[in-house]
Amino acid sequence: MKFIETIILFRKGEADMIKLYTQTSCHSSLAARQWLSAHDIAFEEKNFSTDLPTVAELKHVLSLTENGLDDIISKRSKYYSEVAEQLPQMKLNDALKLLSTHPKLLRRPIIVSANKIQIGFNADDIRQFIPRAIRRMKFDVMLNRYALGEI
Repeated sequence: MKFIETIILFRKGEADMIKLYTQTSCHSSLAARQWLSAHDIAFEEKNFSTDLPTVAELKHVLSLTENGLDDIISKRSKYYSEVAEQLPQMKLNDALKLLSTHPKLLRRPIIVSANKIQIGFNADDIRQFIPRAIRRMKFDVMLNRYALGEI
């Protein structure tokens, strides 16, 4: 079986669906979408400009962060200055309701799978969403090419 065929078969059987949360006219969201598509990684996109995030989705995102709300809130948002003083005193569910009705407070894009998260676009970090087996196969191919003097 060829290397590419192996990758395609592996990807079709993948159960860990990636969700890409974006906003309209966000350059980083566009870059993430293009990168995932260029690497043939299946993903489901949800645009927060047209489809508000649910509290359940935000809870899943928070469950993957290291610093909770601080990791997902955009302090550069125009609306942030209006709620900055209230946020620390808010109960978690109230903060999530606020974020679900005002998604421009969220950093973007937010890329999640069952156990991985990336907030913002970074071309190096996004590689974590390429399945480990595929990354390993590509590494092995590169080592073989090196051993044969091809690179």
